[in-house]
Amino acid sequence: MSLPASRHHRLAAYAVAGLILSVVLAVLPVANVREQNVTAFLPLFAMAVFVTEGLTAYLLWTQFMITRGPFLAALSGAYAYTSVTVAIQLMVFPGVFSPQGLLGAGPQSALWIWAFWHGGSPLLILAALFVRRRFKAPVPHAKTRLVGLLSLGVPVCLSLLLCLIAIRGDAWLPQLVDARSYQRLQNSPSGVNIAIFTACTLLYLVYSTRLQTLLELWLGVALFAGLGDVLVTVVANSRYSIGWYVARLESVLASSMVLGVLIWEISHLYRELHAANARLSEFASRDGLTGIFNRRYFDERYPMALGHSQTGQRALSILMVDIDHFKRFNDTLGHLRGDECLIAVAGALQGSLRRSGDFVARFGGEEFVIVLPDCDHEMATRLAENVHAAVARLAVAAPFTEAGCVSVSVGVATSQPNAAIPAAELLAQADAALYRAKEAGRNRVTAWQASPLGLASIQARSV
Repeated sequence: MSLPASRHHRLAAYAVAGLILSVVLAVLPVANVREQNVTAFLPLFAMAVFVTEGLTAYLLWTQFMITRGPFLAALSGAYAYTSVTVAIQLMVFPGVFSPQGLLGAGPQSALWIWAFWHGGSPLLILAALFVRRRFKAPVPHAKTRLVGLLSLGVPVCLSLLLCLIAIRGDAWLPQLVDARSYQRLQNSPSGVNIAIFTACTLLYLVYSTRLQTLLELWLGVALFAGLGDVLVTVVANSRYSIGWYVARLESVLASSMVLGVLIWEISHLYRELHAANARLSEFASRDGLTGIFNRRYFDERYPMALGHSQTGQRALSILMVDIDHFKRFNDTLGHLRGDECLIAVAGALQGSLRRSGDFVARFGGEEFVIVLPDCDHEMATRLAENVHAAVARLAVAAPFTEAGCVSVSVGVATSQPNAAIPAAELLAQADAALYRAKEAGRNRVTAWQASPLGLASIQARSV
């Protein structure tokens, strides 16, 4: 549902909470000092809150649809409630779209919508925390879509109903504003109750969750910022005062906390997914026994490497390597010893490669293939002899052979820089050279050459 909160996350959250507290304490003495009316401020503030709260609701809802966690559904509804409420408050706020506000709003409507916003949001978060404690099991698949729609639909309908009451019931709701003064808000139960609701929700969040996850931790910081918003607004007394402006900024900060965490979590999960996909791709391209590349990787990379070499008019060489008498090795010493032999030989082949573009893959059974881009016939032959010698140095005992230890036969084929050749044909040439090496007695290197005879045999150092 959320990543665990580390020590560094907690320190960052506590630092932000400390900054919020410092700003609130610094502003309270001058909160009621009047300032100029910045016309663009309120629309920008409302749009910022509307967008951040709406995005938060959407991301929480999508997480619920994936994980089916009831807490996420309930929490997404709380943020959807705030997003709709702040949009309606902007429309009815005096002086933004019309002197008295839209939708037939009265002088009390905007402030009462603010009260419903700041009172309803913590109550819905508190309800989400109760859901978290009461319903821990995921929602059944059959009910996921219904619960998801209800989690957004009910809070949005509640917001619309309360805003309608604030607009149509302006005349009979308790008076909270005189002209532009909020003096009545300070002395009314509304302002005190909103602060109490927010504080109680914050305390219950800390008590019930211990702020163990990132979401819980930064939700707590958001509630703390919301509490500072309420306190500064109540003390400010009037619109367009220092406290009023600071409180609006607190609202933006509170609305962006959880969104920032969700975005960070999404990016973190994307990084983990990318790393896991890279590991899976690497795992899928490796041979399970020897750890070198497998046949699937060779089938994908070899034609690409040959195509690049032909485009750049460079040679590419391929070595086919076969362990001599491997079936007799298995029959005599057992398959476990045979597996050990395959691992040792694969390590020797891999250790013989020095360039980053070269690679070795298990072709099948006891056969290996080495691809050498930008490597001419002479260099490939020397490398084949080095590979042959590297296996000989392993000195893996094979008493049933003439040499007394494991040996390999190697077939070499090289493409011409100025003549295109199909990948299958070059591979067939290497396989034919390997066949000739085994036919000639094994334990040797045989290179394919474009000559009238077709093949040229080179006797490698015997082991």
